[in-house]
Amino acid sequence: MTISRCCVSIRAMAKYELITFDKLGAETVAFHEARAGTTLAELLADIVSCRDRLAEGDSANNPNSVSCVDPTVRAEGDLKLREETRAWLMLQILSYYRGADENGTHRYSLSGAYKKVHVSAMTIIKWREIYPLFSAQIQAVQSEMVETIREEAYRRAVVGHDEPLVHQGLKTGETVKKFSDTLLQFTLMGYDAKFRRQEVNMNHSGSIDSNVNIEGLRDKLAERLRAKAKAESDN
Repeated sequence: MTISRCCVSIRAMAKYELITFDKLGAETVAFHEARAGTTLAELLADIVSCRDRLAEGDSANNPNSVSCVDPTVRAEGDLKLREETRAWLMLQILSYYRGADENGTHRYSLSGAYKKVHVSAMTIIKWREIYPLFSAQIQAVQSEMVETIREEAYRRAVVGHDEPLVHQGLKTGETVKKFSDTLLQFTLMGYDAKFRRQEVNMNHSGSIDSNVNIEGLRDKLAERLRAKAKAESDN
Protein backbone atom coordinates (compact mmCIF):
# COMPACT_ATOMS: atom_id res chain seq x y z
CA MET A 1 0.00 0.00 0.00
CA THR A 2 1.48 3.36 -1.06
CA ILE A 3 0.74 6.38 1.10
CA SER A 4 1.41 9.94 -0.02
CA ARG A 5 3.46 11.88 2.50
CA CYS A 6 1.32 14.97 2.08
CA CYS A 7 -1.77 13.03 3.17
CA VAL A 8 -0.44 11.32 6.29
CA SER A 9 0.65 13.18 9.37
CA ILE A 10 0.46 11.94 12.95
CA ARG A 11 2.82 14.52 14.43
CA ALA A 12 0.26 16.33 16.57
CA MET A 13 -1.84 13.41 17.73
CA ALA A 14 -0.32 12.75 21.14
CA LYS A 15 -2.89 13.30 23.88
CA TYR A 16 -1.50 10.50 26.00
CA GLU A 17 1.42 10.30 28.39
CA LEU A 18 4.76 10.10 26.60
CA ILE A 19 7.18 7.50 27.91
CA THR A 20 10.45 5.83 26.86
CA PHE A 21 11.23 2.14 27.19
CA ASP A 22 13.62 2.68 30.11
CA LYS A 23 10.64 3.77 32.23
CA LEU A 24 8.80 0.48 31.70
CA GLY A 25 9.09 -2.53 33.98
CA ALA A 26 10.36 -5.74 32.38
CA GLU A 27 7.54 -7.82 33.88
CA THR A 28 4.87 -5.44 32.60
CA VAL A 29 6.32 -5.48 29.10
CA ALA A 30 6.63 -9.29 29.11
CA PHE A 31 3.01 -9.60 30.24
CA HIS A 32 1.72 -7.51 27.35
CA GLU A 33 4.06 -9.12 24.80
CA ALA A 34 2.81 -12.59 25.70
CA ARG A 35 -0.80 -11.51 25.23
CA ALA A 36 -0.21 -9.36 22.14
CA GLY A 37 1.61 -11.98 20.10
CA THR A 38 4.39 -9.56 19.17
CA THR A 39 7.15 -7.66 20.93
CA LEU A 40 7.80 -4.05 21.76
CA ALA A 41 11.02 -4.17 19.74
CA GLU A 42 9.21 -5.49 16.65
CA LEU A 43 6.60 -2.75 16.81
CA LEU A 44 9.27 -0.07 17.24
CA ALA A 45 11.27 -1.44 14.31
CA ASP A 46 8.14 -1.25 12.15
CA ILE A 47 7.54 2.36 13.24
CA VAL A 48 11.12 3.35 12.42
CA SER A 49 11.06 1.61 9.04
CA CYS A 50 7.90 3.51 8.10
CA ARG A 51 9.17 7.02 8.86
CA ASP A 52 9.39 7.73 5.16
CA ARG A 53 5.63 7.19 4.86
CA LEU A 54 4.92 10.21 7.05
CA ALA A 55 4.50 13.83 6.01
CA GLU A 56 7.92 15.37 5.44
CA GLY A 57 8.77 18.44 7.51
CA ASP A 58 11.65 20.90 7.77
CA SER A 59 13.85 18.50 9.77
CA ALA A 60 13.70 15.38 7.62
CA ASN A 61 17.07 14.04 8.85
CA ASN A 62 17.17 15.43 12.38
CA PRO A 63 17.37 12.61 14.97
CA ASN A 64 15.68 14.85 17.57
CA SER A 65 12.77 15.93 15.38
CA VAL A 66 9.37 14.25 14.99
CA SER A 67 9.56 15.45 11.38
CA CYS A 68 12.38 13.00 10.64
CA VAL A 69 11.49 10.73 7.71
CA ASP A 70 14.80 8.90 7.39
CA PRO A 71 14.55 5.28 8.65
CA THR A 72 18.33 5.06 8.97
CA VAL A 73 18.55 7.84 11.59
CA ARG A 74 18.94 6.72 15.21
CA ALA A 75 16.24 8.50 17.19
CA GLU A 76 17.09 10.87 20.00
CA GLY A 77 15.18 13.34 22.13
CA ASP A 78 11.61 14.09 21.10
CA LEU A 79 11.65 11.62 18.18
CA LYS A 80 12.75 8.78 20.46
CA LEU A 81 10.10 9.74 23.00
CA ARG A 82 7.27 9.79 20.46
CA GLU A 83 8.24 6.58 18.65
CA GLU A 84 8.77 4.52 21.80
CA THR A 85 5.48 5.81 23.21
CA ARG A 86 3.71 4.83 20.00
CA ALA A 87 5.16 1.31 20.12
CA TRP A 88 4.16 0.92 23.79
CA LEU A 89 0.60 2.05 23.07
CA MET A 90 0.34 -0.36 20.15
CA LEU A 91 1.56 -3.23 22.31
CA GLN A 92 -1.00 -2.48 25.01
CA ILE A 93 -3.82 -2.19 22.48
CA LEU A 94 -2.97 -5.57 20.98
CA SER A 95 -2.66 -7.06 24.47
CA TYR A 96 -6.07 -5.82 25.60
CA TYR A 97 -7.64 -6.75 22.25
CA ARG A 98 -6.27 -10.29 22.12
CA GLY A 99 -5.90 -11.19 25.79
CA ALA A 100 -8.53 -12.24 28.31
CA ASP A 101 -9.91 -9.85 30.90
CA GLU A 102 -9.63 -10.25 34.68
CA ASN A 103 -12.42 -12.86 34.55
CA GLY A 104 -10.63 -14.94 31.91
CA THR A 105 -13.09 -13.92 29.19
CA HIS A 106 -11.95 -12.90 25.70
CA ARG A 107 -13.96 -9.80 24.77
CA TYR A 108 -12.27 -9.07 21.43
CA SER A 109 -13.23 -5.40 21.67
CA LEU A 110 -10.91 -3.16 19.66
CA SER A 111 -12.68 -0.01 20.82
CA GLY A 112 -12.39 -1.18 24.42
CA ALA A 113 -8.66 -1.79 23.91
CA TYR A 114 -7.74 1.59 22.46
CA LYS A 115 -9.99 3.50 24.84
CA LYS A 116 -8.24 1.77 27.74
CA VAL A 117 -4.98 3.46 26.75
CA HIS A 118 -6.66 6.75 25.74
CA VAL A 119 -6.06 6.48 22.00
CA SER A 120 -8.71 7.68 19.55
CA ALA A 121 -10.40 5.68 16.80
CA MET A 122 -8.93 8.06 14.20
CA THR A 123 -5.43 7.36 15.50
CA ILE A 124 -6.01 3.60 15.15
CA ILE A 125 -7.18 4.11 11.56
CA LYS A 126 -4.08 6.13 10.71
CA TRP A 127 -1.74 3.69 12.43
CA ARG A 128 -3.26 0.82 10.47
CA GLU A 129 -2.75 2.75 7.23
CA ILE A 130 0.91 3.49 7.99
CA TYR A 131 2.26 0.54 9.99
CA PRO A 132 1.89 -2.91 8.35
CA LEU A 133 2.87 -4.96 11.42
CA PHE A 134 0.29 -3.28 13.66
CA SER A 135 -2.37 -3.64 10.97
CA ALA A 136 -1.52 -7.32 10.42
CA GLN A 137 -1.73 -8.02 14.16
CA ILE A 138 -5.16 -6.37 14.36
CA GLN A 139 -6.30 -8.51 11.43
CA ALA A 140 -4.94 -11.64 13.11
CA VAL A 141 -6.97 -10.95 16.25
CA GLN A 142 -10.08 -10.41 14.17
CA SER A 143 -9.50 -13.79 12.52
CA GLU A 144 -9.14 -15.40 15.95
CA MET A 145 -12.43 -13.80 16.98
CA VAL A 146 -14.22 -15.25 13.95
CA GLU A 147 -12.80 -18.70 14.68
CA THR A 148 -13.93 -18.43 18.30
CA ILE A 149 -17.44 -17.56 17.14
CA ARG A 150 -17.43 -20.50 14.74
CA GLU A 151 -16.37 -22.87 17.51
CA GLU A 152 -19.05 -21.57 19.84
CA ALA A 153 -21.71 -21.87 17.12
CA TYR A 154 -20.63 -25.48 16.55
CA ARG A 155 -20.75 -26.20 20.29
CA ARG A 156 -24.26 -24.84 20.66
CA ALA A 157 -25.55 -26.40 17.45
CA VAL A 158 -23.91 -29.85 17.49
CA VAL A 159 -22.42 -30.62 20.90
CA GLY A 160 -25.18 -28.86 22.84
CA HIS A 161 -25.12 -27.70 26.43
CA ASP A 162 -26.57 -29.09 29.64
CA GLU A 163 -29.47 -27.03 30.93
CA PRO A 164 -30.68 -27.59 34.51
CA LEU A 165 -34.18 -28.98 34.89
CA VAL A 166 -36.42 -26.80 37.02
CA HIS A 167 -39.62 -27.90 38.76
CA GLN A 168 -41.86 -25.36 40.45
CA GLY A 169 -39.06 -22.83 40.42
CA LEU A 170 -36.46 -25.14 41.96
CA LYS A 171 -33.58 -26.97 40.28
CA THR A 172 -34.05 -30.74 40.38
CA GLY A 173 -30.34 -31.55 40.11
CA GLU A 174 -30.89 -33.11 36.68
CA THR A 175 -30.04 -31.65 33.31
CA VAL A 176 -31.29 -31.91 29.75
CA LYS A 177 -29.19 -31.49 26.61
CA LYS A 178 -30.19 -28.40 24.63
CA PHE A 179 -29.28 -27.51 21.05
CA SER A 180 -29.71 -24.39 18.93
CA ASP A 181 -31.42 -25.41 15.71
CA THR A 182 -31.11 -21.91 14.27
CA LEU A 183 -27.35 -21.89 14.79
CA LEU A 184 -27.23 -25.38 13.32
CA GLN A 185 -28.88 -24.11 10.17
CA PHE A 186 -26.65 -21.12 9.65
CA THR A 187 -23.47 -23.01 10.56
CA LEU A 188 -24.24 -25.77 8.09
CA MET A 189 -25.16 -23.24 5.41
CA GLY A 190 -21.70 -21.76 5.83
CA TYR A 191 -20.07 -25.14 5.10
CA ASP A 192 -22.27 -26.49 2.34
CA ALA A 193 -23.68 -24.42 -0.53
CA LYS A 194 -26.49 -26.87 -1.29
CA PHE A 195 -28.05 -26.16 2.11
CA ARG A 196 -28.06 -22.48 1.22
CA ARG A 197 -29.88 -23.23 -2.02
CA GLN A 198 -32.56 -25.75 -1.21
CA GLU A 199 -32.28 -28.18 1.67
CA VAL A 200 -32.84 -25.73 4.51
CA ASN A 201 -35.58 -23.12 4.32
CA MET A 202 -36.82 -20.58 6.78
CA ASN A 203 -40.52 -19.94 7.29
CA HIS A 204 -41.92 -16.48 7.97
CA SER A 205 -41.57 -16.84 11.75
CA GLY A 206 -37.79 -17.27 11.43
CA SER A 207 -37.64 -20.91 12.56
CA ILE A 208 -36.38 -23.90 10.60
CA ASP A 209 -38.87 -25.60 8.31
CA SER A 210 -40.55 -28.43 10.20
CA ASN A 211 -39.79 -30.86 7.35
CA VAL A 212 -36.04 -30.58 7.91
CA ASN A 213 -34.39 -33.51 9.68
CA ILE A 214 -32.55 -31.64 12.45
CA GLU A 215 -30.61 -34.65 13.73
CA GLY A 216 -29.55 -35.48 10.19
CA LEU A 217 -28.30 -31.94 9.64
CA ARG A 218 -26.38 -32.05 12.91
CA ASP A 219 -24.69 -35.29 11.89
CA LYS A 220 -23.83 -33.90 8.47
CA LEU A 221 -22.37 -30.76 9.99
CA ALA A 222 -20.23 -32.72 12.41
CA GLU A 223 -18.97 -34.91 9.56
CA ARG A 224 -18.08 -31.91 7.40
CA LEU A 225 -16.30 -30.11 10.23
CA ARG A 226 -14.24 -33.20 11.00
CA ALA A 227 -13.30 -33.51 7.33
CA LYS A 228 -12.35 -29.83 7.18
CA ALA A 229 -10.21 -30.11 10.32
CA LYS A 230 -8.42 -33.18 8.90
CA ALA A 231 -7.75 -31.42 5.59
CA GLU A 232 -6.31 -28.39 7.37
CA SER A 233 -4.06 -30.57 9.55
CA ASP A 234 -2.81 -32.46 6.49
CA ASN A 235 -1.86 -29.20 4.84
